[in-house]
Amino acid sequence: MSNSTWNLIAPTLGHSDLKLFSFVALEWHNAPTLESCFSQWKKSVKEDIISPLSDLHVLCFNVRGLDYRWGEVVLLSTQHASDILVLTEVGRIDHSLVAAAFPKYQSFYQGGENRNGGVLILVRQGLSTIRHQCNVSNVCVVDILLEESLRIIGVYAPESKSWNWHDISPFVNHNCVLMGDFNIDLQEDKLKREVLLSWTDSHALSPIIPDGPTSLRSHRTIDYAFTSGVHLSLQTYKGDTTSDHLPLIGILACDGKEQALGKRINWTVFSAFMSYTFSFWEKEWLRRSYNTTYNNYIEFLALLSARCTQYFSLKLARAAVPYWLRDLLAKSRTLSLKAKRTGDMLLRREAYMMRKEARFHLRMLRREQLCKMVAERYKGGTESSPFWIKSKRHFRDKSASLRAFISMPGEIIKDTTVMAESAANYYEELFTEPEVYRPHPYIDSQPILWDNNNDTIPLVSYPELVRVLKAKKKKSSCDAHGLSPMLLDHVPKNYWHLMIPLFNLSLQTSFMPEKWKDVRMVILAKKEPICTPDATRPISLLDCHLKVIEKLFLSRFLKVLNDRGLLPDNQSGFRANHRLQSRVLLLIDQISSLMANSSPVCTVFVDFRSAFDQLWFDGCVGKLSRLGIPAAYVAWIKEWLSNRRGYIDIQGTCSRWFPIKRGGPQGSSLTPSVFITYHSDMSDAFPMAMSFLFADDVAATMAGQMGIKYTDQCIDLEKRLASFFDNLEYYSVLSVQPINYKKTHAMWTARAVSYPNPMPILKCGEHIISWTNQFKYLGYWISTKLGWSPLINYTLLNVRQRTALVNMCKYSGVSSNEVRRILFSTFVYPLFAWLFAIIPLFTFRQQIDLSHVYFTCLKRVYRCLQWEDFIFSILYDECSLDVRCFKYWEKYLSALGKSEDGQLLLEQIELCAHRQSWLSGHSKIMSLRKNKRLIDRNSVWAICLDWCSRHNMISSIPAIDHNDIHNFIHFPETF
Repeated sequence: MSNSTWNLIAPTLGHSDLKLFSFVALEWHNAPTLESCFSQWKKSVKEDIISPLSDLHVLCFNVRGLDYRWGEVVLLSTQHASDILVLTEVGRIDHSLVAAAFPKYQSFYQGGENRNGGVLILVRQGLSTIRHQCNVSNVCVVDILLEESLRIIGVYAPESKSWNWHDISPFVNHNCVLMGDFNIDLQEDKLKREVLLSWTDSHALSPIIPDGPTSLRSHRTIDYAFTSGVHLSLQTYKGDTTSDHLPLIGILACDGKEQALGKRINWTVFSAFMSYTFSFWEKEWLRRSYNTTYNNYIEFLALLSARCTQYFSLKLARAAVPYWLRDLLAKSRTLSLKAKRTGDMLLRREAYMMRKEARFHLRMLRREQLCKMVAERYKGGTESSPFWIKSKRHFRDKSASLRAFISMPGEIIKDTTVMAESAANYYEELFTEPEVYRPHPYIDSQPILWDNNNDTIPLVSYPELVRVLKAKKKKSSCDAHGLSPMLLDHVPKNYWHLMIPLFNLSLQTSFMPEKWKDVRMVILAKKEPICTPDATRPISLLDCHLKVIEKLFLSRFLKVLNDRGLLPDNQSGFRANHRLQSRVLLLIDQISSLMANSSPVCTVFVDFRSAFDQLWFDGCVGKLSRLGIPAAYVAWIKEWLSNRRGYIDIQGTCSRWFPIKRGGPQGSSLTPSVFITYHSDMSDAFPMAMSFLFADDVAATMAGQMGIKYTDQCIDLEKRLASFFDNLEYYSVLSVQPINYKKTHAMWTARAVSYPNPMPILKCGEHIISWTNQFKYLGYWISTKLGWSPLINYTLLNVRQRTALVNMCKYSGVSSNEVRRILFSTFVYPLFAWLFAIIPLFTFRQQIDLSHVYFTCLKRVYRCLQWEDFIFSILYDECSLDVRCFKYWEKYLSALGKSEDGQLLLEQIELCAHRQSWLSGHSKIMSLRKNKRLIDRNSVWAICLDWCSRHNMISSIPAIDHNDIHNFIHFPETF
């Protein structure tokens, strides 16, 4: 290293950083070739040493008599490798039979109030346990001694129980699971639900509810769990059972996934060495081919980051404390040992006082650190990361990630190597090139020559590239070559001057380096952590440099789409100035408008199977060309899609490479825009229906003919539905976009009290389409009568879960009202905010109840449930939910005034006003006759505007003198 270079770098580095830089530079200069340097640096690469997942597999089952079903229980526990079994309604048992049937388990039994009751908890041998004596019938309490004691409370609560929920309170602690058969449906049994949930809220217990019904007889969800301080996921067993209750399969993530080795990349040395080698790479990009140079460059980045990585044992890691506090702790320990050795009481007293002082200073230090984290939570960079890392770790559902695969016979597969290969087999088949009927109009018809066919893609400038890099999120997830957006953020900016010729060459000639085609795929469980490979969702981690040029290309591609007006107004997905909430409001307005005509209405919710992953390459390229996309853009998209390959990564275990011959990469910024452009004419395929699109989510609304009998209207609507499904099947085949028939549902809506009996049989091709009473569309539950109780109930369950987590969250054992309020705003308030778009449509009673729940949650956070809502809002300066909703609508109306969605909503108001004028006789419509079945209605948009005008207030907090508040606190009886 020359003296001039050393003199420039040395002042910018500390002593340890300079030492590491010298070693790296020495290895760089001593290596005769680039490959030999890489070989030297590869020795520094260490795989993440990950401890086994400390999960406990739980089976909860209402057996309705263990004597009759012990064989089924043994089979289930063996297949699912259950560590804990909670069996309810077991009846009177023979302990010798239980010991013989379950020799690998410890058994704990609590009798019931009759011969049919009783709870049996079985815990795998090898887990230390303690049984707690409980005098409550049908309640069994067992502690499992892990690193932190875990309490399991098995409950069977029949209708005839003689005890109440408060009798269990002494056994509930901060780290427990309460599970079993509660005989209360938290969605339907309103009165019983409130009693149970009020009790669980008082103990900060979060409800964990499986997706489907658990009782086969009543079709209700009455088997579930409550947790405190524990991450639990529950899913219903999909196989056959002889009981009238479905078994529940649960996973307790006690400690989650822990790394045995921690690591820290020295970004200072990394950036300094990158600057030091800039001249070398400047010559390399000019001397060699782009493919070879790019391969060497990304390998250099990955290995240099590994060489600058420092590893340390997490078991030996300790929280940083000031040196004087470390000295004080060391002195107290030394003095305590000396007092113990000599038996001097005065010395022991002195050691005790010194230890007490040290603990006081440690508590104060933790409090100061917490205050600093709270104050810096919105600052960028490393200042805000400690607070959010700890918060997200606490609120993240550790048990919801993929834990195991389940085979066809029902066995659990936890071996990551087998899981990775099984997933690779599934996705290799999913991504095979589709078989298409030829000739096909997308690829075999005569090409169309548009006036813009020869338009070129604008080149990239350095300022534009810097803006894109600054806007990208600095994530730490690595691609197939070990690079991450965070790593690219630490690359000196002058290196991007070297990348601009490569980016411009790609845009001009559609050239792409081979490494841009490599994809690392991480799969996530869609719903249940134990599932089959087809119930997972792949996330493609693309080459980091490819993601940069994707952003650059996307801005140019969107300009072409806007200039040509290719995207329809009813498509709101992944488009600027188009909102998801507007699409939901338009759908609700359309349904209510058709219902006001006393016509039966049917809404079909179409689900395309793995929509983005089934994109047909040749058809997409051919259709884009026929839509008027310039040839240069089409050629770049074709090269971007083709010749890709990927592998599956499950918990660090990688599968083989397999080709990807269909589907856009999930996680790419360009895929959604290409997808909605490919399907831009979907609405034209269904002329008999009003279509509402959000990316691949489709809702189509149809109604029976007006002015005829209701029976005839139903027959007419059935014919329209048959025509719709014929067209849908044809479009699916034409666009090679398979339909998920199991998740495609139809919902019948009408003002009539009675519906057709039986309901019409709907077929799409050879597949039956099922009817549903409610459907979750774009995150909102829509029911047949357009009532909002299901949506409110689902939301409040999630609110209870998050609020309980807020009250349990601590930072180094410390919490405060301010911290809990921040966590509430971050993790609970968004659940209420999600409802703001449709709160004006709620009934007055629903709005009042929702506002009360909001204040109740806040009072739980502040630990002051004794206050009334009105007094609480004054004392803590908390405005009501109505005021927050009004502030949302102020911003929403401002945004709608500048968007096409706003124009569509205003058109509905004008249409409704014109209809009202016709009904009142002020205007006429030819060939349409009025009758009594046509009712007055207001448009959804008019209802929302009316609500805003009635709630136009600055604040719900009255201005009250502080002296009056002080007098009220001390002399409440005088008010």
